[in-house]
Amino acid sequence: MTKSKWFPRSLLCASLILAAGSAQAGGTKTHKLDEFDEFDDGEVVGAAIETSGRVTRGYASERADLELSSAFTCVTDGKQAWVGTADNATIQQVDLRGGTPAVKQLVELEGVVVSAIARLPSQDLVVAVLPGSKLLRVDKNGEVSDFAELKDVEQIWAIVPHKGKLLVATGPKGELWSVGTDGKDPKVVLDVPEKDILSVLAVGDEILVGTSPKSRLYKLDAALEGVLLHEFKGDEIRALALSGSTVIAAVNKFEDRSVSSRVALTKQLNRSSLTGEKPEDNNTARSRADADAELWAVDLGSKRDVLRAQDAAWDKWFAKGSQYFIDLIALDDSGTVLAASSEGGRIYRARGRRDVSIVADLEERQATSMCRTDSGDILATASDGAAVYLLSPKAANAKTKPRWVSEVLDADHPARYGSFALEGKGKLELRVRSGPTEEVDDRWSAWKPVKLASENGELRGSTDLPQRRYLQVEVALGDDSAELSSITAFYAPENLAPLVEEIDVKMPSVSSSSDEEPDPTITIEWDAEARDDDDLLYEVAIRRTGTGDDAWVRLNKDGPLTKKEIKLDLDTLADGIYEVQVIASDEPSNGAGAAARDSLISEPFVIDRRRPTLENVRANAGRITGVAKDQGSYVRDVAFSIDGGAFRSASASDGLYDSSTEQFELVLPSELGPGLHRVVVRARDVRGNLTTVALEVGG
Repeated sequence: MTKSKWFPRSLLCASLILAAGSAQAGGTKTHKLDEFDEFDDGEVVGAAIETSGRVTRGYASERADLELSSAFTCVTDGKQAWVGTADNATIQQVDLRGGTPAVKQLVELEGVVVSAIARLPSQDLVVAVLPGSKLLRVDKNGEVSDFAELKDVEQIWAIVPHKGKLLVATGPKGELWSVGTDGKDPKVVLDVPEKDILSVLAVGDEILVGTSPKSRLYKLDAALEGVLLHEFKGDEIRALALSGSTVIAAVNKFEDRSVSSRVALTKQLNRSSLTGEKPEDNNTARSRADADAELWAVDLGSKRDVLRAQDAAWDKWFAKGSQYFIDLIALDDSGTVLAASSEGGRIYRARGRRDVSIVADLEERQATSMCRTDSGDILATASDGAAVYLLSPKAANAKTKPRWVSEVLDADHPARYGSFALEGKGKLELRVRSGPTEEVDDRWSAWKPVKLASENGELRGSTDLPQRRYLQVEVALGDDSAELSSITAFYAPENLAPLVEEIDVKMPSVSSSSDEEPDPTITIEWDAEARDDDDLLYEVAIRRTGTGDDAWVRLNKDGPLTKKEIKLDLDTLADGIYEVQVIASDEPSNGAGAAARDSLISEPFVIDRRRPTLENVRANAGRITGVAKDQGSYVRDVAFSIDGGAFRSASASDGLYDSSTEQFELVLPSELGPGLHRVVVRARDVRGNLTTVALEVGG
């Protein structure tokens, strides 16, 4: 077996290779984005991404920053809101009357996170702080007093006013408590096997709850254990909402069955005191969640019969991986809800299983809670960088046109960018930029507008961009009818030459046990890499060295090869020392004019088809002696056969077969019978070439 060595590229034969120049532009490629998940990888500001694969107008937003790590929950009276925060357990008062939310701190509480908040008929607030079993009263001036204590409770997850009572969802014993609005008469009204009740929903006089770590939906009943209505394949029902006669459940599945959004909160805050579980470093918690989020819905019928949830069909409206849902809010009585997600600050709007869209994309990592205002706007809170947003379904104003910004698109290598083609309707405006890094920084070019013109049902345009590996595009919706359904960016990445890494010349195998010469065929194999995923073609040539003729003879006479091997008949070549050259070209992907090539020459190898000779073969006194010679290599072995029997080894006179001339002798068996016997002596060289002589002995 002969393996290659590196050899400088050169013009070896005009019939085989074109001169290799500097890297040129490769074949045309495209970044095409026209599906929901592709648009979802980007970000929207005032725009919506629909599951049908369109970017349309979404919610306008006004943002107020909080100098805290997380905003976790909210409640509103329609004109102002109160937001509970984490790391520092504070209540922030939010004035909603001026467009942009105006925030001031009402009070800071002892604890880690304000996990639940509700308003009392007196307009005071009742709040829960993790960890702890107490409910606290906070008046309009921020004065704090004890409201109620729930025995053996460690976490309070929701507080829902209902018919003069407060319903309080707790853990870790899976209890729903009822407390009077005066803080008196706290008692357990539901006790389920699961550790936590995370969500509570009133449907008329009926109460539904969602649990963790099993995703079970219960109905409050006279019996303390309640009525199990439905169990989902998941780990928690994080939130519930009612829209008309439809109940919608946010169900989360976690890769690690011991994890839930409750545990995820612990990891995010890096506080074991919330649940008693070991905290994790904040940085590790910032990766995408190993979770799947799902929205399920069931129609309770015109009478809102909650028992229909036991046997009526639940429809899966939406599912999304690498995230979990944190909150749900109903927008109307026609089946419209918003779902707050843990990934990318996204808020999804669902109007049935065929109409789901991203309507808001907050700057922070998580959207954590939502409340409605009197005007129909939505107050949303954000975590991993605390902020509150006022989201309006009304069209964004001209100052902040709704827009979608793609993720950073990777051409794999520095690229020359050509045309951009947009499909959609209405007025669309395009800006683009390029850069050398996966993260946008000051080394990137500035945004450049692209002038678009209608062409064959598309909007097309181009602009000069620096030839960089990474690209980002931004599309603004310029009028009320505008929507984007597809964008294609044409580019030509810098073409990398292929790399021929190794040539392996596999000579015919020689077996000592074989009585035949080996097949006169060698197999030439090579390893080659297209470093930019281009398709490759190969040329293979051979030449004999040491003859003064350096001309290469092409072996692939029927055209370039696509496989990485070729076979060669040794009977077509004279004995000698040879080299093989393999040339790889990426012409299929780049065209003849722009193709890049690489070549490699194998290590020299020997072709030896000349048979050895046997000389002075004589028989004397039960012995046969002689000399075996080989001109092309060396003698491998000598053997003999008597009367057509199997060949048996003969010994070299010096004990070794290690040269081109070997004296040998063999001793005939003593049991050889009387009469003449035919003895065949065979010599074989290291290439497997054979020669024989015959003689008669005895008589």
